[in-house]
Amino acid sequence: MPSIDKALRALLTLADAGPAGLPLSDIANRLELNKSSLHVTLSALRFRNFVEQAPSTGFYRLGPTLEKLSQTYLSSLDIRATLRPAVQRLAEQVDEVCHISVLDGREILYIEKIESTKAIQPGTRVGGRLPALTTAMGRAMIAHEFPTCNSFRARFEGALIPRTPNAPSDLDEEWKCICDARERGYGIDNQENVEGLVAVAVAVLRGGRAVAAVSVVSLADDNVDIEGNVQLIRDALDSVMVPPLHLPEPAARSSIL
Repeated sequence: MPSIDKALRALLTLADAGPAGLPLSDIANRLELNKSSLHVTLSALRFRNFVEQAPSTGFYRLGPTLEKLSQTYLSSLDIRATLRPAVQRLAEQVDEVCHISVLDGREILYIEKIESTKAIQPGTRVGGRLPALTTAMGRAMIAHEFPTCNSFRARFEGALIPRTPNAPSDLDEEWKCICDARERGYGIDNQENVEGLVAVAVAVLRGGRAVAAVSVVSLADDNVDIEGNVQLIRDALDSVMVPPLHLPEPAARSSIL
């Protein structure tokens, strides 16, 4: 255990140091370890390419094996398969249509739909697409993909086509809705795509960026409990969040304008 712990602490220290790395003496000082003992540990890590030395300085830094491990893990993480059990339970609990979607360019792509037992269902389907703007899932994901209004406009200029009288008429109004989504930690579509339907959505993040969103869609005349549905989404997703996946927390408005 002491040897393994020493190696893990060294890796964490080098991760904090960034690409420039650190000399042996600095690592030893930070970890309060003997340089000779630490050199043996770093040599073992170098052998498997967990650590490398910068040619110009000789400083130690993280090696390519860690990135390879990360990419191997992430490539095996099927977001639909990961989220579907939770969304299935959510749909049964609320008896409303629930979706999983991803952001694809300026559209959302539906990758899962769980129907309710109610007679009226949204006309969505797996594999179908909608313009991301004005949708609850689109807003929830865009809020974490585009941190500034300029970056948002660069992607979505000319993309806003209001589909109901409730929808924003220009990008400035839509950007405010996206800022609201980031501030709250969820997106809302209040009859802005289909009159009579209200949706709420929570994004699923990886490294701070949105990789998917989950929504609950309700009839507008059903006295929709928006906050309650959001909490049910979060509770359901919490049960299947595996690192590095995580859910957004509400943000301060001043940090996003």
